[in-house]
Amino acid sequence: MYTESTAAPVMVINSSNLTTSMNYSDVTVSSSSDDDDDEHAVWRTRMREIQGGLLAASLVQMVIGATGLASVLLRYIGPLTMAPVITLVAVPLFNVAAGFCEKNWWIALLYVYSPKD
Repeated sequence: MYTESTAAPVMVINSSNLTTSMNYSDVTVSSSSDDDDDEHAVWRTRMREIQGGLLAASLVQMVIGATGLASVLLRYIGPLTMAPVITLVAVPLFNVAAGFCEKNWWIALLYVYSPKD
């Protein structure tokens, strides 16, 4: 949970590396609160894990596409296989969607029944 610190962030510029085109690595923003730094460290760690997972997933998808493995897999995976898999993945997500919609069901229904282009 994010809590606001009473101390304002301080911008520190490394004057030994100043040039006409300043790089972002020359500027650091720091806060005097140790708790705030710990929360940002946890957030950065989680973001790095998510980025790594997305990178690995995209590399697997690129390998499947580049090698032609998709056409081989589609011989064995047909619509009768994919329909139950999609259903098994989507049904548990109903609770999450209902949680977002429960604040105002009228707007949710308006979105569901709005004309799609």
